[in-house]
Amino acid sequence: MGEVEASGGASSGSSVVEVHVSGDSGSGSSMSEEHSSSGSSMSEDEVSGDASSSSTVVEIHASDGSSSGSSISKEHSSSGSSMGEVEASGGASSGSSVVEVHVSGDSGSGSSMSEEHSSSRSSMGEHESDASATESSAEDLSNLIIDDSVYFSSVSFYSGGPSSHPICGLYPGGIINSFEFSGIFSGVSRYDLKCTHVLAADFFGMEDNKPWFLYGGFDDFNGVRSLNSLTFFMGSSTPFEVQRGWMINHDGAKLKIYEGEEKDIGDSGCKVLFTENILRVACDPLTVYFDGIMSAQVEYTSKTLGQGSVKSFSNVGLCFDNQSGRRPNWQVPRTGDCRITPGALSLCSTSASACNSLPSNSDVQAACTQMHCDREASTGVPSLTSSQSCALFLAANTLQRLDGVSGGYPSQCPSDQCQWKQSVLETGCPQDPFFIGCN
Repeated sequence: MGEVEASGGASSGSSVVEVHVSGDSGSGSSMSEEHSSSGSSMSEDEVSGDASSSSTVVEIHASDGSSSGSSISKEHSSSGSSMGEVEASGGASSGSSVVEVHVSGDSGSGSSMSEEHSSSRSSMGEHESDASATESSAEDLSNLIIDDSVYFSSVSFYSGGPSSHPICGLYPGGIINSFEFSGIFSGVSRYDLKCTHVLAADFFGMEDNKPWFLYGGFDDFNGVRSLNSLTFFMGSSTPFEVQRGWMINHDGAKLKIYEGEEKDIGDSGCKVLFTENILRVACDPLTVYFDGIMSAQVEYTSKTLGQGSVKSFSNVGLCFDNQSGRRPNWQVPRTGDCRITPGALSLCSTSASACNSLPSNSDVQAACTQMHCDREASTGVPSLTSSQSCALFLAANTLQRLDGVSGGYPSQCPSDQCQWKQSVLETGCPQDPFFIGCN
């Protein structure tokens, strides 16, 4: 489709990524991705860029023949932008979406995908990702409290039994436990993660009749590279982002939620629920559990763990594997220093007694060990901060609950849950508390 151009404000910056993916039948595919982002500050009530319009364009073309080529072009923009034959633009407050899908052909065809996202990024003001140097360390990592009654909300999103779906774990230190499918399982791996990476995607929409993408943002948090945001692109709907501090940026505004009450996220078909100190975002193809500070689990609800559940050729991202062609670690670079070391890195083997009370040989235990090594390398102090310890055990609790094991509020967290919730809230952009049982 020729060159892809994005129009934005005078201060916007853009970067282009080209990724080559090999399909199941030897077909070649390439993905070109452009992101244009403008910096903006976030007031207490709004998240906005130079315009509040939102547009989404998805265009898919494929033709018959074993040597034919197909192209996919996908654009998300917060202001008007053009892409070849397709143009999407909006006024100061308008929203528009265009979807064109033309698919035919056999498994031997080659495909290319061009994707453009233009989004406003918010500044966090006083709330920096690094915690205060005076924060206490916490080495006393004893067993979890197995008591659901300690939670203020009686609402739970756990089924009570083990999940029948593949689960991808995203933890500090670059630890990723990939989805498990029949015949493919990458297991626990460690990657150099910085800026933005594709975590999971189905760029053809094979299961849900719509393409979707899940991106993860990573930064330094208390001396360890950690997850700070998750961005959802679901078909032609308005994209939204979940940020550190349990803040939801939807269409340029903060989405107000209340603990224990499920809420729709615009036209995405996704629902959000905050309970038990975890923010759950449930969409048609996947459900994400975010601790609001550094870790998440992705449950691929469109697939099952049963016989015959396989990764399709249109599934890409680190939760599947790192077969990302020329783009290291499925990174989607933005302006600034996003340089990383490509490929899987060796896991830290230095034992940390503080991690022994976590489930043995688990991805969470691997993350705990890696965090100690990273903390020592970056700060000279191998012990974890109190917030890192609490968040890590909350992640372990979430994983146990998804495995069908009962769990509750960890003893590694402040005895006053309101204190923990407020501390997480303060790591993100300013917003009103939405918790129950707290003044």
